[in-house]
Amino acid sequence: MTKPLEQNSHEEPDQTGIDAVDAAEPADGRISTEEKPAETGQPQVSEPEESAPAQSSRRVPLILVAVALVLVLAAGIYMLWADRSAGSQSAQNPSSGASTAQVSHGPSGDAKAYKALQEVTVKPSVADDQGGLTVSAKGVGSKKKVADAPTLEIFMDPMCPWCGKVGRVIDPQLQRMISAGQINVTYNFLNFLDSASSDQYSSRVDNALAMVAQEDPDHLPAFAAAVFASDFQPDESSYQAVSDARLADKAVGVGVPRSLADRFAQGTYRPWVDKVNAYAITRKDAKDAKGEFSTPTIMINGKVWDLSAAAKSQGGLEHLDRALLKALGLKSQDVGHQGKMPSIGAQGKALKIE
Repeated sequence: MTKPLEQNSHEEPDQTGIDAVDAAEPADGRISTEEKPAETGQPQVSEPEESAPAQSSRRVPLILVAVALVLVLAAGIYMLWADRSAGSQSAQNPSSGASTAQVSHGPSGDAKAYKALQEVTVKPSVADDQGGLTVSAKGVGSKKKVADAPTLEIFMDPMCPWCGKVGRVIDPQLQRMISAGQINVTYNFLNFLDSASSDQYSSRVDNALAMVAQEDPDHLPAFAAAVFASDFQPDESSYQAVSDARLADKAVGVGVPRSLADRFAQGTYRPWVDKVNAYAITRKDAKDAKGEFSTPTIMINGKVWDLSAAAKSQGGLEHLDRALLKALGLKSQDVGHQGKMPSIGAQGKALKIE
């Protein structure tokens, strides 16, 4: 079976410039606690008083020890000062690495790309800080997740043929599970395949999806599935232009208001889409076992799910939906029924498929 991963039949985008965040070790300013040999200093009654040269020769080693201790202490203080100074400079200059807040809150990709994403001024308020759009039975937004439901995170490009093939198999089940509160889905819409079209198709579709997420969230899952329909998704290798009007019509066809769809052409979130893509392709947590990023990528509760192995286990890509339910621990007859929850819950790992 052909591997269901689009590893850029087009060449995977460069991921150079990933910043490593090196935590400097604190300077060891400790002074040795080794004790000096004890000196009694008691005169010997039977011995004559020591001469001046003898006393001087005894004081010289003591002076040398004292000087050495002072030098060690001074070096320790300097190293501690330098370490604190470097840490302060790094915090004031985020481009030198991830800030403390970034490390704590978990961006796993390039720190500069993450910072650039945060600085975009016009972006959907429902998006999370990594550019994800999470949809659940409660609406759109990471704060609206169903607490005890697993989260499926999907990375896709509207032009990616394998994204379309995977989506056409699992999207019907995803929509039913979302509506029943059985799963949360976080979409990451990428645009690195703009180069395969003559009119930046991927960016235009991603912008439209972001606008629907912001203004008509109930129709986001249906619209996300519709753009991958076999009679709509353009061919990556022989692109035929898709007009803004046709994209708007597709959205209206799944229930998006015409007043919203007609504004897709304004490109409200296009700059944000660019930054989402630039950051997402550097995310280490979204890379496969070989350390490669590709689309589609699916993560279950934060861990990459092996699509190839999952499809193979069920006899082919056309049964990937069956593999997904097994990985979630949900029986096919329970899909779409409220109260019937996947056994892995919100924190569990995807179940192994026999």
